[in-house]
Amino acid sequence: MSRRIVTLVSVTLYFVLIISFTIIGFASLIVGAVGLANFIPTYTTFKTYRNNTCLIVDIDDDWCPNTGYCVMWSVEYYVSNATYTQLLFSTIVNRFDSTAKAMQKLDTYDIITSQICYYDSKKLVNVQWEEPASPTPYFFMMIIGLSLNVAYIIGITFCSFFQSKQVPE
Repeated sequence: MSRRIVTLVSVTLYFVLIISFTIIGFASLIVGAVGLANFIPTYTTFKTYRNNTCLIVDIDDDWCPNTGYCVMWSVEYYVSNATYTQLLFSTIVNRFDSTAKAMQKLDTYDIITSQICYYDSKKLVNVQWEEPASPTPYFFMMIIGLSLNVAYIIGITFCSFFQSKQVPE
């Protein structure tokens, strides 16, 4: 009788362990996949944008239908490489939920001032005020998720191996 109880507890613990590992494995696979899916485009964007100084030449602001308040800065900036220096003119357009947020940004980025901006090194006229998002959080998300998934596979393999080695009495 006691042997049956021990067997029942052993089998129950085995299935609880397998189910727990499976839940953790699938969750970590999802976390790793989402991290990988977000890491790749964020990394490429982060690496293509370069820091520069933009001179604000003109500002236009107005209420945009259905989107809030729009502000458009006309800027000029120099892009240099080993063979040439090029003066570029472009626009930075931002949409704001409220006029208060727009006015705060307008105070920061006023006309005839030089401000830090970021331009796309592949398409030089794409320029923005904010630095592109860092891919580091997605990298850690990917590494942790995929590492836990490897641990899941190893854990399931050990459980299956030791379960198959048990000799029935």
